[in-house]
Amino acid sequence: MRIITFLVCLLMAQMAFSQIEKKNMTSGEMTLVNNDKILFKDLTWKNDKAFYINANNNQAEELFDASIKSIEEKEITIAAPLANVPTKNEEKKITSSSFGYPTGVYKTKEDFISKTPSSNPQISKRGLIGFEKPLVGDDENYCFFYDMSDSKLKNVFAVVHNGYLYFNIAAILVNRNKNDRAQTSDFPNSYTKVIFGGENYLYTEADLANVWAKGLAYSAGAAGGAIASTLNTGKGIVWDFKNQEFNIFKNCTDYNDFIKDKSAEDVQKCENQQPNNLQVREAVMKIK
Repeated sequence: MRIITFLVCLLMAQMAFSQIEKKNMTSGEMTLVNNDKILFKDLTWKNDKAFYINANNNQAEELFDASIKSIEEKEITIAAPLANVPTKNEEKKITSSSFGYPTGVYKTKEDFISKTPSSNPQISKRGLIGFEKPLVGDDENYCFFYDMSDSKLKNVFAVVHNGYLYFNIAAILVNRNKNDRAQTSDFPNSYTKVIFGGENYLYTEADLANVWAKGLAYSAGAAGGAIASTLNTGKGIVWDFKNQEFNIFKNCTDYNDFIKDKSAEDVQKCENQQPNNLQVREAVMKIK
């Protein structure tokens, strides 16, 4: 009944608010047709969708215009992101480095396996959010890379920059284990920094979603737009040296299938769909 009521509200909103002013805004507050409110930053529009940074979680999200009741432009304060910043105790155990890979761009998986950079151009590390994609420091886990022509670095496997190793998200999705199908990302040309590793595995994390679930959500129109924006989840990923592929822990059961014959005491109870990533880190640390 609640779903039907919400869909009716959406239909009415689409008729009543289809003329909402679609202009880019630096920051403000939007009210959805169900009267939920979202503080945002860097609002842009494309193909009847609003793209913005949610101030509550500092994540990039998107909504169909029909799900938005009103928008108010105003100054807001966004809290610094917490999800991808290791604690001081974690920093003692986790040391990021290049893991013996020379500085440069690794265009193919074969280049990476042989530890031979394809090239070593001058590049800059930029943030994922914001109109101007500002430069970010080495402590930022997710990023874009730009070359000197101010073009986004695409179609590469990995990058070593300032002594840190980064995997390209698209490369992870292409070179994943055959059982890790149906994963997608809002930023396929972005990069994720390797957090730790050893002779067996390199460990990183990335915001990924099930492509079918997200597709079904978007096909539901405005209601789906609100749902789809919540489907991206930070997932643990390992580069498996032996099998020369990425293993994505797409849910808790999938993680347990990976870890059960390597460290049985680290199998999780799966109270939620996704595993506890701090426990995942601790488990992979043992077998890396």
